[in-house]
Amino acid sequence: MSGEGGLDALLDAIARASGLSPRDDWALQASRGLEHIAVRRGTTVEALSRETSAWPSLLPELLDHLTVRETFFFRHNGHFDFLVDTLQSRLTDPLASACVLSAGCASGEEPYSIAIAIHARLGVKALARVRILASDISPEAIRKARAAVYGAWAFREAPAWLSASYFRRGEGSGAEVAELVRRAVTFDVGHVVHHAATLPAGSVDAVFFRNVAIYLSPSVIADSYREFHRVLRPGGLLIVAPADPRPNTAHFVDAGHESTSIYRTRAPGFEPDVQPVPSSRRGRAGPRSSRSAHLASKSRPSFAAVGRPSRAAVRAAPAPPAAPAPPPAPAPADHRDVEAEALRRADLSQPAAVLSIVTALLERPSTAPIGYMIRAQVSLERGEHEAAVEDLRRTLFLRPEHRLARYWYVVALQRAGQAGQAITQGRALEGLLATCAHDALLEDGETTAGQLLDAVRFVKEGLL
Repeated sequence: MSGEGGLDALLDAIARASGLSPRDDWALQASRGLEHIAVRRGTTVEALSRETSAWPSLLPELLDHLTVRETFFFRHNGHFDFLVDTLQSRLTDPLASACVLSAGCASGEEPYSIAIAIHARLGVKALARVRILASDISPEAIRKARAAVYGAWAFREAPAWLSASYFRRGEGSGAEVAELVRRAVTFDVGHVVHHAATLPAGSVDAVFFRNVAIYLSPSVIADSYREFHRVLRPGGLLIVAPADPRPNTAHFVDAGHESTSIYRTRAPGFEPDVQPVPSSRRGRAGPRSSRSAHLASKSRPSFAAVGRPSRAAVRAAPAPPAAPAPPPAPAPADHRDVEAEALRRADLSQPAAVLSIVTALLERPSTAPIGYMIRAQVSLERGEHEAAVEDLRRTLFLRPEHRLARYWYVVALQRAGQAGQAITQGRALEGLLATCAHDALLEDGETTAGQLLDAVRFVKEGLL
């Protein structure tokens, strides 16, 4: 049955079904995808976009044109080492088994890296006791993952021993994953939230959810973290990427890994016995150690769990009934105290108070950029990417040399779909950081130039 269609309506339907946050280039990419599909089906792009009854069958094919599946073997190698250390402790019990979930696995390099890391360190018997589950919303990505044949680009940061030990050369130019590794991974096509919902509570030891959340709508990110908390064992690992949104601190605690992107689940009666690594000792870390960088994840608003809303806006859902919050505090007199007070209010889950403090600051004449920067981070967490871009543009007008602000500007531009501008600003930031010593502390007094350089290169890598 036909209905009111059109490309914009089709893109909205895809966003709602997939949970992806639409980018500015979606219309162009979707049009190209529809052209290919129309040729195969013997119809026209206009007919496909108008025929709403056919849209469910278009979704799997169009997702391959709208999603980014850039990955490679042993990306963020330290994550795999940390996982194996954790599993080794669990598997000392001869009757114990383990389960690892790779959510949003793209073409399979991540779950195969997990299997290889376990086998290389713990042996074939340990690997046989670990279930590795992997899923992606794209059928084409899963088809490639199951085929398990990869070109040289997939090995660009892999250890030298990998290819010779765990791959064999096929008839073409690709390298095929060894059978013992392929057997260790089970692949499924599915939305990350829906796939996690099929798993029993407390059945998973670790979830890899890296470089996925940056493409999702805020409501789907919140749903994903909620499901991961449910399926993980007490103290289980949630492993995200340095540029990904951080999980709710009510459910997860920093595991103290140098990457600053590994968390353990909180549970009643359980507090992980870990101490965060001091920032001076951290290796590949982005501005996560910055107090202002903490703010956005700690002031996360509640969003409606109803899939992707209209592309015009992301609306916050009504907050559940709760004890009345104390009235917002006035902004501290000294702008240097604003960040500390805003962070304290964020820890109390009072985003309205955070914004009240920042708004009061911005009403006073000042050349301090901190108010705009904090408000931009809150906007990012709410999915208000364009508002974040504007506030960070104001921040850099006031302080063009502010390197942390420029990093968040790159992130905001990326999430707003302005890839070209994000790359340009990323290069500008690399230029600013090139004049600093690697261990030089930046504006927050905690993040080093080397850490921020790693972070911005990682973000750029996803754009190029």
